Amino acid sequence: MSSEDQRPGTIYWIDHVAMPSNDLSRWIRFQIDVLGAKLERINGLTTEARQRGGQGGIAAFCRTPYSMVDGFLALEQLPAAAGPGGGLPRFGYFIRQEDIEEHLRRLDEQNVPHTGPIRTSDEGQEGTAIRFVDPDGNQIEFWAPTHLPVGAMAGATPAKVGRISHAVYESRDLDRTVDFFDRFASLNPIVSSDVPKEILAMPLAGGGRIVYHQVEGLGEWTLARSSGGPHAALTVRDEDFWGNYKRMWATLPEGERPDGPTPPANMRALPARTVLHGSGGGRRWFKMYGRGDDFYDWDANAFHFIGSVGIDQSPELTYRAHSMDWHSEQVAKDANGRPIV
Repeated sequence: MSSEDQRPGTIYWIDHVAMPSNDLSRWIRFQIDVLGAKLERINGLTTEARQRGGQGGIAAFCRTPYSMVDGFLALEQLPAAAGPGGGLPRFGYFIRQEDIEEHLRRLDEQNVPHTGPIRTSDEGQEGTAIRFVDPDGNQIEFWAPTHLPVGAMAGATPAKVGRISHAVYESRDLDRTVDFFDRFASLNPIVSSDVPKEILAMPLAGGGRIVYHQVEGLGEWTLARSSGGPHAALTVRDEDFWGNYKRMWATLPEGERPDGPTPPANMRALPARTVLHGSGGGRRWFKMYGRGDDFYDWDANAFHFIGSVGIDQSPELTYRAHSMDWHSEQVAKDANGRPIV
């Protein structure tokens, strides 16, 4: 399906994910040794940054050629880790089928707990998964689909790891989750007899997925990720960026940013909402518009959109990302200097 066939506002890729960590030095080594990523920067390590307060905390940013993975220093000790593939959320990276044995050897060499190859189509696409956990307990997966999307391995790392392939979350009401992503991100469920009724899988225009598993109650790791920075950034075209936020702002309430350790019971009860993004750019955005650009679904999972240019012209659906800062600079101003969006 070409980009012209997509619904306005649809998500193309997961641009980056942010994970909690109790030890950023260890987390950085893992990204370099296991994913083949490169350290781009570390935020929050100066006295000036700490005195400003609330500027996104202490975080490290590691880059693969077309994806980013962020590590946020957790405010509290993280929950005990489940075994590989035994917990949610879980985040995947594309790999090639022919490289599966090489990835297994590298995981063994790095002493990373992992599963063997898992042949599955339960989460909406057919392929082989290797599931593992990082030293903090974050659930990660290498995903080798039977049919590799054309842009999946664009700019693969030296470790032969491609783009972020999917994210898997918890949902207490799959119908409500379907409605949320239909209204605000133009996604439709994958309809397949291979997908169990307790799993919702939604394809992204670039070939990845967002997946939800039905649960009775939110788990410790979903709640641990619900404050302090962890999120996923979802790529949309620049021309759809404001439209997506306008739909949210017209419907969803504005909530308080959970920078501190929010009581789990409170997080479970909060509705879908927009909140202030914790970075300096997010705070400038909020000052301009009075609304946040981070948003939560109904189950304490955090996201924000990121704009893009060039995706329509690229055979591999590569793009140049445009953050909230870039978009804020482009908007027209009224006579009083207030933004018109």
